[in-house]
Amino acid sequence: MDIALSHVSKRYLHKVVLENLSVAFKGGMIHALLGENGAGKSTTAAILSGGLQYDEGSILINGNVVHFETPRDAVRAGIVCVQQRPLLAGSISVIENILLGSEYSQAGKKLKRREILQEAEKYRQKWAPQLDFRARVAGTGGDERFYTSLIAALICRPSVLILDEPSALLDWEQRRALYANIRELACDGMNIIVITHIMQEAELYTDTITVLRKGKAAEQYDHNSIFTGTNLSPEKETGKDAGSEKGGCNKTYCSQCGRKCAVSFSGITVRPKKRPAVYDVSFTAECGIITLIKGLQESGLGTLENVVTGMETARAEGTLTIKTPAAHFERNLKFKKLTPYFLRYKTGLRTAIIPSDRTFRASHPDLSIGQLLCAMHNGMVNKDYSDSLIKKAGVTIQNEEKASALSGGMLQRLIQVRELDTDPLYIIACEPLQGLDAQSSERTVKQLVSFAEKGCIVLVLSSSDFPDELCGSVYKLTGGTITGGRK
Repeated sequence: MDIALSHVSKRYLHKVVLENLSVAFKGGMIHALLGENGAGKSTTAAILSGGLQYDEGSILINGNVVHFETPRDAVRAGIVCVQQRPLLAGSISVIENILLGSEYSQAGKKLKRREILQEAEKYRQKWAPQLDFRARVAGTGGDERFYTSLIAALICRPSVLILDEPSALLDWEQRRALYANIRELACDGMNIIVITHIMQEAELYTDTITVLRKGKAAEQYDHNSIFTGTNLSPEKETGKDAGSEKGGCNKTYCSQCGRKCAVSFSGITVRPKKRPAVYDVSFTAECGIITLIKGLQESGLGTLENVVTGMETARAEGTLTIKTPAAHFERNLKFKKLTPYFLRYKTGLRTAIIPSDRTFRASHPDLSIGQLLCAMHNGMVNKDYSDSLIKKAGVTIQNEEKASALSGGMLQRLIQVRELDTDPLYIIACEPLQGLDAQSSERTVKQLVSFAEKGCIVLVLSSSDFPDELCGSVYKLTGGTITGGRK
């Protein structure tokens, strides 16, 4: 099936997201839609899949004009989209979410429960053998949520499969396996559209590339062999210049007070019922350097994130110790839980917390941009202040607009600006490069290096490619246990 947009425009009150966009995708191929955050990639995906209405233009399938009122209309036409941030029901299991998301197939045929379960198991074995169908979605990681949504989409038997930033939460092995499976689908005739900001993926795995800039098609390439690059900076260069040639700051004392500050977790053990556990995890994050903890969700990185940000609901064991020139805190987590409020306001460190779940932990789709940015000010919106943060983030949005209008990368940039504007002495950055284009990633890395050089404690938890060479201490989380430490 061939699908195209013809002269499509999408406008909001204060901005134009797509302007007279025309782009075509032929069946039996893998197409990349490439661009920076805010270029209009996710909006294009939403329009193609019936999730968003456009103001002008038309959608064409095999040359014929069609119109979708809802995503179900698109499914009936054979078009399914796996969103960058899939909205799943957290209170029920993975398989129950798959049943909900794959009730109807192409042409509106209602699928039988037994048929869905058989198909789901087949796809699980091929695409995500580690996925536990019985696990409650609220306790799963981002990669597991992606595969849950993907399996539901494949069961609908689409002719056009749209994947919005599919590798954002996957490690390199998972990415290679994903694209190998995608290639098989394309060889069988499926039309695959990959929304991405990562050049390397576009070059390596796709057949055509369309580069969007400010809602317009800036460049188009029929074969990736002639793709020589655009003004976008390659992801592999992220952080290349983000520090000194020696690889970041080697200070061990705050430049302001001349004394060593540190946050230490000792003997952390958590055994959630439906999430990966961590066992006897101990590490220290010191001022003046970036401390990196690398790992995958299935290794317990999400559970460890919950602990260090004060958001873990399961019973935890271990000790938190905070040493500053002004105070010495020690908290036994077995008897007294850690909370975000304690970290932010009771330690004297003005802690900045950037969770990996930007949509619901750091924000909410129903919040206005003003409310989102003024969350640290008792919910009182100060327009001048929020306008200044919007300008710092370089995002085109207005105070009264909803957070749901933001792309994943734009939301992340706003959250980072909000948190780092508090002049923190302790920064917890979870998946800080997730969903960011190359230029934004480089800017984020430089920012974290700058805070470390000023004497901040910077703790980074990442399953992706945060540059090791800029970190003074690197730990690796594997199978719930931790190794490594200061270089």
